[in-house]
Order: sequence, then C-alpha cells, then structure tokens
Amino acid sequence: MINLFNSIISNKILVRFVKFTIVILLYIFIFNSLNAKTLKIYSERQPFLIKPLIESYEELTGTKVEWIFSKKGLVQKIIIEKNRPIADIFLSSDIARLIQISNAGATINIPKIDSIPDHLQSNDWVALTQRARIIYIAKNKKIKNINYEDLVDNEFKGRVCIRSGFHPYNISLFSSLMEQYDKNWLKDYLIKLKANLARKPQGNDRDQVKAIAAGVCDVAFANHYYYFKMLDNKDQKKWLEAAEPIFPNQNKNGSHVNISGISLINADTKKISLEFLNFLVSKEAQGIYASDNYEFPANPSVLPAKNVSVLLGKSKFEKTSLKKIAFNRDEVVAILNEINFDE
Repeated sequence: MINLFNSIISNKILVRFVKFTIVILLYIFIFNSLNAKTLKIYSERQPFLIKPLIESYEELTGTKVEWIFSKKGLVQKIIIEKNRPIADIFLSSDIARLIQISNAGATINIPKIDSIPDHLQSNDWVALTQRARIIYIAKNKKIKNINYEDLVDNEFKGRVCIRSGFHPYNISLFSSLMEQYDKNWLKDYLIKLKANLARKPQGNDRDQVKAIAAGVCDVAFANHYYYFKMLDNKDQKKWLEAAEPIFPNQNKNGSHVNISGISLINADTKKISLEFLNFLVSKEAQGIYASDNYEFPANPSVLPAKNVSVLLGKSKFEKTSLKKIAFNRDEVVAILNEINFDE
C-alpha cells in the first residue's frame, strides 16, 4: 500500500515536472521569437540569384532576412504604408522609384556611405550597382566612337530606334543631358531626335537591337547588360551578329549611368537596416550583387565581373550627381509631353 502511494506521488511529481519544463521551453521559444531580429525587404529583384549572399549575411549577423519580391506596385505600397511601415528596406532596380518614395516622405535619413562616391548617393538612397545607357550600332556602319549628341545629325535621319521616351531609363539620360547643357538645348535635341527616328518609340531595350538586326535602324539606345542577356538567349544572340554595343561620349563626360539602389523605410529598424546596407556595399558583397545582372558595382574599389570588364574596356562613366539629374526629371517629362515625343 505504501509502495503504491509512493508511486502515485512520484508520478504526480513527474507530471508536474514535465508540465513545468514544457512551460519553460515554450516561454524561451516565445521570448526568442519576440527578440529575434528580422529584416523585411521589399525588392524588385528576385532573391534566388543572390541567395548565397543573403545566407552569408544571416549567418554573419544572426538577422533573418524576409525577402518580399514584386515587379510592380511596391512604390505605391511603401507610400501607403509610410506612417506604419511593414517593411524595413526597399531595393529598387531604378533610381526613379527611389526618388518617388523619397518625394513622398517615405524614406528615412541615411548617413554618408564612405565606400560609395558622392554622386551615387543622397540622404534618401544609395546606389548599389551602375547601369550604363549605351548605344548599339549596326556593325556595317563601322562606327567605333559616338556621342548621344550625334544621333540628331543628318547622317542618322530615319535610322534611330528607341523605346518610349517616358521610360525611366530614357528620362534619366535626357535629364543628364539637360544638366550638362540646359532646358532649351534639350528641347531642341529631343525635337531633332524625334525627327530622326525610324519608327515611333516602342518595345523594350532588346527590341531596339532586334530592329537593327532587321534593318529598321542603324543606331539604338539600350542598357549595357542586355548585351549579355541576349548572348545568353540562342534566338536573340543572332541579333548581335548585326549590332555591337558602344559606350558613348568618351570624348566628353563619359557614358550616362542609372543605378539600382536602396532606401531605408522604417525608422524603428534603422540600426539593422544600416547594417544590411553596409554589408551590400562591402567589397565581399558588391561583386556578387553586381554580377547577378551583369552590372557595375557602385563601390569603385570592386571590379565588375570579367566579361563586363572586357565589354567596358577603358571606357569611362559620367560623374554628374544623380541628385541633380533627378531634379530635372519633371521638366524632361514636360518637354516630352509638349513635343509628343512618342507620337
């Protein structure tokens, strides 16, 4: 009887101990969950190509990265959520969208990043990669040097192709030209450029190179990295038999560059967001991040991928402040509308 009683008591103690242990473990799990650092990133760039980079950051810092990808709608989402932000960081593939959220008051202040040149950063955004706006030329023209300004010459009458003048890539280029000259010069340039077009602005960048191959035009505007994307596509690779990329304005300020970049959008997580930003501009991360899309690193101490370096050769980029270029965008759009550039 005594043994039975002791057994019952022992079982009760064991049950209580197990319950107590479960409660403690549950508390520890909840506590750790609440205190774990998670960085939420809105991105226009898919994460799979730089997954090793993300995993390296998580292992290095203990911060979990939640990647929220979308090609469209993130700017509007960030502006709507600006007073109660859901995400902490916005990674954009174009400066235009970084400027949109900045103008809407949806960004937080970023201190100067020493590893990035001044013309590639502001208090609201920092460049991560550079994308050159270059000119593709029909190989049979045997032209090895050209400037953006040359495309309004009579030599190219009816032989120029371009996507919509209102596309951010072109607005950025036109804004840069306006900064180098002035508003009246740019209006005259765009009127003459429109007169030299082989067809109405249409398609995407690759479509312009396709048009050269088809004999529709001799010169076209497109970003540099499409050269590699076309090389990777067996059907589009054929277009490059007829067209070659040239970095323009080498006898002037250099080729125009747009950027992909980063903005911080949540004041409550500024510390860990800055940690992530500094990681992305580090030497270790820049090469991987830029190579993902055949781009040029924003950190000048980091070399681009070998094939990208070969394409660039000794060509140079302009150093015009992107802040100044961005300031001209509204006036550029007004001129494009005034002259009905796409019509």
